[in-house]
Amino acid sequence: MITTSPGAGQILADRLEIRAGPLLGGGRLVRDYLAGLDLSAFFTGHFSDPQVYERKAAEVDGRLDARARAIAGAAIEPLGDAGERLHRILGGDGFFVTTGQQPALFGGPLYTLYKVLSAIRQAEHLERRLGRPVLALFWVGSDDHDWEEANHAAVFDAQQHVHRITVPAPDVPPLPLSRRRWGAGVLQAVEELRRALPATDHSDDVMAHVRGAYTAHATVADSSTATMRWLLGDRRVAIVDSAHPALRRAAVPVLVREAERTRQHNAVLLGQTRRLEAAGYGAQVVIAADASNLMMIDENGRDRIMRTARGWQTRREHEKIGEAELIGRIRARPESFSPNVLLRPVVESAAFPTIAYVAGPGELSYFAQIGCLFAAHGILPPVIVPRASVTLIEPKVRRLLAKLDMEPDALRRPFRDVVADAVAAEVPVDVQRALAHLRRVLTEGYEELAAAAAGIDPTLRRPLTSARNASLLETHAAEKRILARLRRTHEVKIEQLRRAAAHIQPEGAPQERVLGPLPLVAEYGRGIVAEIEARIDMNTAQVADWSGPHCGEW
Repeated sequence: MITTSPGAGQILADRLEIRAGPLLGGGRLVRDYLAGLDLSAFFTGHFSDPQVYERKAAEVDGRLDARARAIAGAAIEPLGDAGERLHRILGGDGFFVTTGQQPALFGGPLYTLYKVLSAIRQAEHLERRLGRPVLALFWVGSDDHDWEEANHAAVFDAQQHVHRITVPAPDVPPLPLSRRRWGAGVLQAVEELRRALPATDHSDDVMAHVRGAYTAHATVADSSTATMRWLLGDRRVAIVDSAHPALRRAAVPVLVREAERTRQHNAVLLGQTRRLEAAGYGAQVVIAADASNLMMIDENGRDRIMRTARGWQTRREHEKIGEAELIGRIRARPESFSPNVLLRPVVESAAFPTIAYVAGPGELSYFAQIGCLFAAHGILPPVIVPRASVTLIEPKVRRLLAKLDMEPDALRRPFRDVVADAVAAEVPVDVQRALAHLRRVLTEGYEELAAAAAGIDPTLRRPLTSARNASLLETHAAEKRILARLRRTHEVKIEQLRRAAAHIQPEGAPQERVLGPLPLVAEYGRGIVAEIEARIDMNTAQVADWSGPHCGEW
């Protein structure tokens, strides 16, 4: 399991506390994977087992020589001092630790940055273990077309409430984000961000980047990639855009095989889905019997291709395509096709020497469902490594927590429960004793009365028990009135709790899933990225050694 690093909890220049630790969130499958339960039916192996990386490295070496690695190499952009490692890896010696995310306004939520930094740290760890070059590779998912996921960012306003900045949807088809331009609405979003940023030594630097990257004519993917490049420019990492022509060409064999074997591959996915459900885990994606894992892109946007009795048909436009025609189109115009969410990881592992993938909770569940699709394409799935979660505690929040005598984890629950517990803790001891005494006297007194009255008429016990219960209910009503008065008395404390909770758990979710990186950089400068990276420790102790086949013997 990812552990809190030795430096976690240290204070950056007495200003910001950075706590890095294990992945937050996810269902039972994620929790079981983190705990090291045997899930070899769904994964290559456990991320804590050193042998699983050696096994994956051997599979990559046997499948991808220097010539195969170079096909998509032109799509990769090295940052920092990554160039030499990239050259060696594409030349046949070394591996990638990949992670990815859909583009989004102002770089998306903080967890996108944390995924990349986790990949960088995991690459460093594996390079020492394997004695070969290992480089983090960030995959920009620009094939995605979900505007509602990409068009917003969250910042704090002057009252420390979360403020959503949203770009209205231009009246255009559902194009991939590599082709979709922001439109004039992004200019208002830029202005909203400017007003929200603190006036610091770094805010002008942030706004200079934002004004240059987020223009009406810029695509969503180009803007978001520019932000990641700006944030990570001095880190050891490389970036690849899923829409790059070189990567499109490299994906052709996988897309053709998927078109030729759609029915077999759907059966494989359905079988794996049933195994997940039989084990008590839910499936991340519903597998439709007539759907393929291929998407077609034209002037009307991105459209899924469906199997029919006589060939193929697009789901939205209902365009009919013959068997041979589809294969011919993929080979002649690969830029007009892309994999869906299930096939994308297979394309990435087919094109690049990927040894591990750094995943969030949702992606971890995806990989449990698609491991056998890798096998159908003759690829051993990468080792799935949970990303680190990071909690940033501002000085003012740290002071509030100290005043309230609380740890950040105490705020990771519904705020009404936090307030209820805080108010209950303010009930004077003599009031608590008096309430407990009253309830005990009522219970014992009514029991004594019921026992005595039973000698007159046994049927009296039931109405007397009801009278006891009604009296006890009145004590709870009295307690509620006391708590309500205490709540009014302690409004200042409750407001302090609200402000602290808004930072630790904004909108009821971990801050890394809501807030973005640019306000953080405006406050602390781009050096904060290196500080966070230094707190992340991916050097895990061995906790699991799985045995058994995965989709049959590899």
